[in-house]
Amino acid sequence: MSTSQYLLGAAELAVIAAALGLGAYHLRALLVPAWTGALGRLAEVVIGLSMLILIAELIGALGLFKQLPLVLCSVAAGLGATYYARRRGLPEAPPTREVRSSPLMVAIGIAAAVLVVVHWAHPTGQALDQGMYYQDTTWYHMSFSARFDQTGHIGPLHFTDPLKLAAWFYPQTSELLHGIGIVTLDTDYLSPLINLMWCALCLLAAWCVGRPYGIGGVTVLGAAVVLDSNMMVGSQAGQAPNDVAGLFFLMAALAFLVDGAASAHAIRDAALVRRASGGATATKVPPPAASADAVASEETGEMGVVEDVPVEGDPRVLATVGAGPLFMAGLAAGLGIGTKITLLGTIAAFTVGVVILGGRQHWLRALGIWLGGVVITCGFWYGRNFVYALNPFPQIRKIGPIHLPGPDQVNLYPRPPHKLAEYYNDPLVWQHKLFPVLHDRLGPLWPVILAVVVVALVWAFVKGGSALMRILAATGMVAGIAYIFTPLTASGDPYDGSGFDANLRYVSPVLTVGFLLLPLIPWFRHGRRPWILIGLFLVLLIQGTVIQSNWEFNHHLASIGLAFLIVGVPALLVAGFRARLNPVLLVSFGLVMAIAAVALGRVREDYYLDHRYVTAARPPLGGGFRASPEWQPLQDWGRETSHQRIGVFGRASAFGQYFFYGNDLTNHVQYLGEEGDHGTFRPIYTCALWRQAINEGDYDYVVTTPAIGVIESIAPPQNLWTSHDPNVSTVIQSGPAAVYRIKGRLDPSTCAELGDDATA
Repeated sequence: MSTSQYLLGAAELAVIAAALGLGAYHLRALLVPAWTGALGRLAEVVIGLSMLILIAELIGALGLFKQLPLVLCSVAAGLGATYYARRRGLPEAPPTREVRSSPLMVAIGIAAAVLVVVHWAHPTGQALDQGMYYQDTTWYHMSFSARFDQTGHIGPLHFTDPLKLAAWFYPQTSELLHGIGIVTLDTDYLSPLINLMWCALCLLAAWCVGRPYGIGGVTVLGAAVVLDSNMMVGSQAGQAPNDVAGLFFLMAALAFLVDGAASAHAIRDAALVRRASGGATATKVPPPAASADAVASEETGEMGVVEDVPVEGDPRVLATVGAGPLFMAGLAAGLGIGTKITLLGTIAAFTVGVVILGGRQHWLRALGIWLGGVVITCGFWYGRNFVYALNPFPQIRKIGPIHLPGPDQVNLYPRPPHKLAEYYNDPLVWQHKLFPVLHDRLGPLWPVILAVVVVALVWAFVKGGSALMRILAATGMVAGIAYIFTPLTASGDPYDGSGFDANLRYVSPVLTVGFLLLPLIPWFRHGRRPWILIGLFLVLLIQGTVIQSNWEFNHHLASIGLAFLIVGVPALLVAGFRARLNPVLLVSFGLVMAIAAVALGRVREDYYLDHRYVTAARPPLGGGFRASPEWQPLQDWGRETSHQRIGVFGRASAFGQYFFYGNDLTNHVQYLGEEGDHGTFRPIYTCALWRQAINEGDYDYVVTTPAIGVIESIAPPQNLWTSHDPNVSTVIQSGPAAVYRIKGRLDPSTCAELGDDATA
């Protein structure tokens, strides 16, 4: 890529961010005028992302997911939102009581954030050296994103394999954002960095959870215990799996509910002050006391149900959190289940909680506001599923006696499906298979981590001091139960549970909710008691992070530089504005840092494109055919190929199909299978159908690897079906795998000459 192309792409991203940021700022001021500082920025991030996703879905549904429509629509949306908000008249921020965090608490939060970002930056730097190798990344996450860029369409199903998982029905908000990076830069250079962005936003959301009570540093430390564990770093940093993105949206929804409750309580108190003063508008509200409990008394419930007190500009304050914060939480929740299907149970529990919090008089209105936000940000993907499968959740085929439509898949899985609940009474499996994974992923004190989460959820439910705390604790409990009964949490051969390691990340929402709620329990907010949690969280963070082997990467200086850009620069700007330094100097400093980041990014991009997916420099892989020497010629060939139509087959080709998109992402790659009704995609079992599929796809090349579910040293019959045709030549023969060039139409009628091998 030339420097001019890179700068053009960077400029497009800057224009999109500036336009949507302007619109998000004004919409935030319209929806939640009382939210300022970190909470205001978090709200603007969620609003801006919601706008960006809606724009991409709209133009993508029309086949216009390209640079110019994306930029023009973003500018129009940002300016339109600004005009609308100003025309409505931005309400004056209501007077509230804010508990300012102490400098020491701010320092604790910044230090924890720097540690996490530096840690995540190490494997991110490795991905920028070698490419993204995590299996789910090269299987479907980046394959979806590249197809969006190639076709301009985001609606059609992209069949990635014939597995029963039906990954093509997963919600794809995260993949859409990767696609935006590809569209603007014409390369996936930004993709290894995107999860680092989500990680930083998770830390911002964690701060906002504790912000109303002046304990943001404690909640950031709690979130760091989960974020910086090997469970998250190993599968997310520098890769494309979207667990950390879904986690951010869940944390943002939680933060909006907690801060909304605190704001609503403060607004109520301000209204009572005005009422007590004879109706005159109060210019000041009682100042906060030294204790973080000044927001509200424990007896009335710090985050309890708010009385319906008339407030100027808002005739009825919605029970508990207020309409604006509730809508914001709905937007975040919708983005969460539009990103990660495993959050459906958690968000369903949130929805029940909203009904309860709404009370007898306002539950329907509260539910409508909540679901309105949810549907806006996730409706596209589940609506698309309904169009194709007549079922918004195609993975659910039966509810009691009711059978639902959906894809009719054969019983093929990467690993045999098993739930963790199946091994509840098998101590040998726990001792020899599951406990070692917990030790490796969460650290030697993993029993303490699990115990802390259980205690936090139970304590918050029993003694949380408010209805909202009980609802949030119950949501965490539901998420934990859902994890135990989620398919594939202990997948693998019976009594083996090899999939427990790969899918342990599904438990991260439960752990995060527990660690965020514990500091909010009233008992821990008195006097010096927050230091109990600070000490506990520090011990758990150190044992799960600093002393673990997941620091074994290079790029220490670059990682520190990234942490400075992501954490240090915003912190310095905030400190500067609060100290009332010259705004021109502060803005100039921010611009210089942004220009430096773009310049350094250009140098790093050249290196990335030169070394991306070069097999000689690939990281060690865990096993399977892709870890064998026979796979390497196929990957090298795919990397150098461009502007070709490539059909792939087999386990390794399915899980590594993104390699074949080429270094410039111009190859059209498609797994070869048989399409059926309602999004069904099944293996091809006969030579005639195989050759017919190749002809219909107009492929230039076909890549074959050992079939799914068989020993990976056995050549598939597809090799014979393909090679024994005069219009085929062999490009690469590497053990049981091969690359074939298709020079013309294949003849299905000659399959009979192959005898019994014509079927498999």
